Amino acid sequence: MSSPTQRRLTPEQAADLVRRSLGPDRRVTGASPLSGGGFAAVWRVDLDDGSAVVLKTAPPTGAVLLRYEQGLLAAEAEYFRLVRHQLAGAPVPEVLHLGTDRDHCDGDWLVMSLLPGTPLSVLRDGPVADGAVRYELGRVLARLHTLDGPFFGYPGEGRRSAPTWRAAFLGIIDDLLDDADRLGSELPVPAAEIRRTISAASGVLDEVKRPTPVHFDLWDGNVLAEPRLDGAGLRLSGLVDGERWLYGDPLVDFVSPVLFGAIEEEDGHPLLRGYASVASEQGDWTWEPGAVARVRLYRAWLYLVMNVEIPTRGPMAAEHRTGLAGLLKKALDAVAESSG
Repeated sequence: MSSPTQRRLTPEQAADLVRRSLGPDRRVTGASPLSGGGFAAVWRVDLDDGSAVVLKTAPPTGAVLLRYEQGLLAAEAEYFRLVRHQLAGAPVPEVLHLGTDRDHCDGDWLVMSLLPGTPLSVLRDGPVADGAVRYELGRVLARLHTLDGPFFGYPGEGRRSAPTWRAAFLGIIDDLLDDADRLGSELPVPAAEIRRTISAASGVLDEVKRPTPVHFDLWDGNVLAEPRLDGAGLRLSGLVDGERWLYGDPLVDFVSPVLFGAIEEEDGHPLLRGYASVASEQGDWTWEPGAVARVRLYRAWLYLVMNVEIPTRGPMAAEHRTGLAGLLKKALDAVAESSG
């Protein structure tokens, strides 16, 4: 069962959008949906030269969205173009076309190159050691975080941004709590208490002076890996689903790769070792108190998003309500401990 935010397409419709994007000379030989996401519809479309592309479509007209989810396809295209332009060799897709034609396809669509590899969320179900991939992910993140941004928050009209990270972050939280009230999202803690807890701990955000592009959504389903040519394990081959990116604190990207865990409590995590091998003169990672407090704030933010969005995602998401509520409550307790 798909999410109400995922536009229903037939293989013929998917093929037509790709033909309109790439030109009539490109012959489509097949199209099939890709699984793993819960927001946009994503398809693999095969071409007659043996290559394939990825087609991603915006939610259908009338779909209920969170405030920050407006214009996500355009935002994703901007992120991949930015990264590919400023960071040579970054493992992100090439944007081939961003289209808008509401008269014919009910919204925006995006065509991108198909990256090689399999999501870590699939590989981890088999006999695979993925420490090397997570180490490479840390190295890539350290390079991505050298890029500078013009402000803090989300790009795009009508989305939250501010001159300081604390102002942007607190505004993002306010928007989420307003969304929760509008949608009737069930939260394990009253909204007023969530706002107080996060606001009381937000002073550490003033440590962040430089905005950088952060992906935000690097859970295992958005990290691709493939076998190394020498057969010695796996290599990182792609980062996908950049639609939720924003300009913020680099530590934001330390939360989703350890979804349901706490990276600051995992001594010697391969992502941290990889990151430090690029970003640190010492070649190791040391957690400062302020950094720990910030990561805990970002974990609470992520779980707040996951709780608030449940009414927009359909019955399958609702099945996880109890577990997600527990994660948010635990994360808020950790935030309160850090600020206490």
